[in-house]
Amino acid sequence: MNAIIRKIKEQKIIPLFYHESFEVSKNTIKALYDGGIRIIEYTNRGGKALENFTRLKEISSTEFPGLLLGIGTVKNTKEMDDYAAAKADFIITPVISEELAEHAAEKNISLIPGCFTPSEVNSAYQNGLRLVKVFPADALGKNYIKSIQPVFPEMNFMPTGGISADFDDITDWLEGGAIAVGLGSSLIKTDFTAGQLTEKVQNLLQQLNQN
Repeated sequence: MNAIIRKIKEQKIIPLFYHESFEVSKNTIKALYDGGIRIIEYTNRGGKALENFTRLKEISSTEFPGLLLGIGTVKNTKEMDDYAAAKADFIITPVISEELAEHAAEKNISLIPGCFTPSEVNSAYQNGLRLVKVFPADALGKNYIKSIQPVFPEMNFMPTGGISADFDDITDWLEGGAIAVGLGSSLIKTDFTAGQLTEKVQNLLQQLNQN
């Protein structure tokens, strides 16, 4: 898990998306990969999610070497087991619970739970987890992590939900204590071509690495 946290810190942005079409999903990953992205969250938000994810993992080592591909919006242990069997590099949940944390530890699953309150962050911490998704981030605001971090100095925070794929907005979150931000539809726009997505990602990564 430490290697995943390091990778997330290095990349600073974590693209997340889902599409019913396997080909569209594959092409989106290729566009992100070509732009320099090496860690992606595919989301469990549709009927084809498990099938698509399984196929994407099967081709990733040859077509996208070095890519860490995880799954998000996993809500119960059955889904955790399904995606662990599909060789997810990490699993992100929108919530934290003792059952999910204990199951992840038992099955040696790299879990990133979603947390909203200090009590939820503490629950993750007490279960040995050191990275949480702050969700939904836009409901909490950019000062939230800065306020809560002194209480949990060993915890890493990745806000997700309603964050703009804009350099200034991302920088505000990073300067507020986040190690990275999750970017969904603000980054992966439906009207973008593959080339436009690749260029957008390249520019963002370049700006963030210069900062």
